[in-house]
Amino acid sequence: MLKQPTTFLIPFLILFGSAKMVFASQIRATNLALHQTVKASSEEEPAAAAVDGSPESYWQSAGMVGSHWLEISLDEAHTVDQIVLPLVKGADSLVAEAWVNEQWQQVGHLPVDNPVIAFEQVKTNKLRLRSIDGQQLRIYEVQIFAHDSQPVLVNQVGYDLNRPKRFTAPLAPDGTPFRVVNVEDGVSRFEGSIQKNVGDFTDFRPETWGTYQIVVEGIEHIGRSVPFWVSPGLIEQVAYQPAIDFMVDVRCWFGDSQNYSPTDSSADCPNLGVAWRDSHQFSFEIPSLLNLYFANPAAFSTERMPVQGLYLGVREELPDNTPEIIRLIYWAVDIYLRGEVNHTLLKEQLAYFLYAYPYLEEYIPRSVYNETRDYLFGIWGNEAINRWQWHDIEHTGNLFQAYNFIGTGKGQFPPGHSIIPNLMMYEVAQREGRDDADKYFQAAYDQTQWLINNLDWTNPRTTKGQRQGEHVTVASLAYFQKNYPRQAPKGIDEKISAWADEMIRRSDNLWDYRRYSDEKWIIPSIRPENDPRFDSKTGFNEVGNIAGFPAPALAAIPYVNDSQKQQRLEELAIAYVDHIFGRNPAGRHFGFDATTDFAGVELGWYKEWQGGAGILQTARGVLDGSPKETTYPYHPEAGDPGHTEGWVTFNTAWNIGLAYLSSNSTSVKIYDDQFSSEINQTKTGDVIGIELTAPLNFDPKEVEQATVTLRWNDELIPLQVTEVSGMSNKFRATFSIGEQIPKGQLKISYGHAWHEKMGKIKVK
Repeated sequence: MLKQPTTFLIPFLILFGSAKMVFASQIRATNLALHQTVKASSEEEPAAAAVDGSPESYWQSAGMVGSHWLEISLDEAHTVDQIVLPLVKGADSLVAEAWVNEQWQQVGHLPVDNPVIAFEQVKTNKLRLRSIDGQQLRIYEVQIFAHDSQPVLVNQVGYDLNRPKRFTAPLAPDGTPFRVVNVEDGVSRFEGSIQKNVGDFTDFRPETWGTYQIVVEGIEHIGRSVPFWVSPGLIEQVAYQPAIDFMVDVRCWFGDSQNYSPTDSSADCPNLGVAWRDSHQFSFEIPSLLNLYFANPAAFSTERMPVQGLYLGVREELPDNTPEIIRLIYWAVDIYLRGEVNHTLLKEQLAYFLYAYPYLEEYIPRSVYNETRDYLFGIWGNEAINRWQWHDIEHTGNLFQAYNFIGTGKGQFPPGHSIIPNLMMYEVAQREGRDDADKYFQAAYDQTQWLINNLDWTNPRTTKGQRQGEHVTVASLAYFQKNYPRQAPKGIDEKISAWADEMIRRSDNLWDYRRYSDEKWIIPSIRPENDPRFDSKTGFNEVGNIAGFPAPALAAIPYVNDSQKQQRLEELAIAYVDHIFGRNPAGRHFGFDATTDFAGVELGWYKEWQGGAGILQTARGVLDGSPKETTYPYHPEAGDPGHTEGWVTFNTAWNIGLAYLSSNSTSVKIYDDQFSSEINQTKTGDVIGIELTAPLNFDPKEVEQATVTLRWNDELIPLQVTEVSGMSNKFRATFSIGEQIPKGQLKISYGHAWHEKMGKIKVK
């Protein structure tokens, strides 16, 4: 599947796209080599291809053994200190040289397994890459970056209008002033000062959307960030479509399951996986998609997101208006059932579908629910695990037990994984009138009690040490307490609050970034020391526990009885999104192709894995890499010294993180008919105002709609609400309390199940 640019934000890009590059020549994110003059020792493929900005084209020297070189002339003299080569072949020994005092001066060399050549700053207008007695040399892209004396690291896309807004200036002393400048007119709109290398402009809430830049005014150096946007619901606008694109692109057989033929030893998906390439039993695909959809269902309608994927070979043809996200859910269910999956965590995924079916039955036939129900109830207590596992941990598949162990840093058995699925099976069993419903509730209860009694949050193995599965634990505890407050085990609130305290303690640093421990920033290698791949310095590629962290951080807030801690948890949740989008020691977005896949990104990750188990290099929306241990607290010269490779399990954690971000910013309120004040009671003949706040403002040039649900007794009425303006995330409508509304409580809701937001009013 060829990578294609996202179309989801075309109106947004038309409105703001040109402004993003106003100060491009003044920031480190600018590749100085792009489209510059080049020449080479020889050309089998053209030298200009190395500076055309495309990772697909390349310069290749003539096929001979010897010294090969590629020379780049800059538009003028720049002070540079870094060259990045995302992909090079044939470079056994490659040195970088700068033209200084009318001669070539060697400044650095290409490290092993690191695409960054870092060196002492040098002022030059010409650089050369030279192999020494190497084979035929191939260089796909050359990126050259200027030295930054006052770096300012921000979320390259921007900030939500009503959420925390923070940036990092790693070299700025306390008290250094900063300004938020409007890019279009150069006028300062907000001023503050930096403390502990962090600038906070949360209180900056412009009345109109725009493009802005942070200017840090140090005594010796002025620093400028990349331009960014400020608007309501910005991250959802930028991230939803790539999230769905990824799930479409990386499916097994690229969406054609007509010849699906699993065996006892093989899931029949090339390059591992069951329904997605290089997925694992701990990838949580169905829960991640349901979380996204339930948190903001209107965002995924076919009107907002036209269907793009193929779904060949699935046994049911869904209606034309079925949202892509629901097609993806059905894709997984169909594959799992046809493959008769019988792994603990895959059974749990099917439990999510069973529970959620009433919200999907408009699109998915009842026969699919019936088949899933009959299959899953039949195998829930099976101890045997007889279908395909990778990187598994030895255990039995009987989900009625309380597991008294947790997984490793691979993330394959996060504590509490069975809590929500058992609670969901309890609900389904009650719905079906089964007499064994209490068994499922008891299993969830026992597992929760074990966590309360045994998990030590100060042990990193129970938190960040779960890598991409970390989001499961606290979200599961919060789910139990929220949905069964009287039946849940005692002590959940205290357990969650203790977790929050530890996360806040570990995050007191310039990145608002929760460290692995007091000694380390990221999760260390879990390989034994005698393994040749053991790495004691750089640690893991830990994209998943960054991308998923907003979920537990935001899920914990209702159970923390301290407003300052609640505020800090929200800051941390947003900081992790910012980390993905460039507020990190590398100053880069985690996706190699981020500049094409995510609107507004100036600089993507250093490299991407070619081939690999997932064949992800052609997929959209991939999160490839994250900063390693050696880059913290601020060492961008360390580059990317560790393994970098996208993974389904990273992106599904991102889906869940996004879902909780959306849910956290969504609300339903009831006003008088003029929307001047909130009300809690009304009477027949009155008119009430209904306001939905949700990240649904995807086209700033259009006034958009959404739908809320009015309910009383067993009656449900959909009501369309309209965006207040083209650049708002508030949607309103009025409703007349007619004779058909009985006295009692009227409920108005948006979202589904655990992400449902509801307003209530008493009808007298």
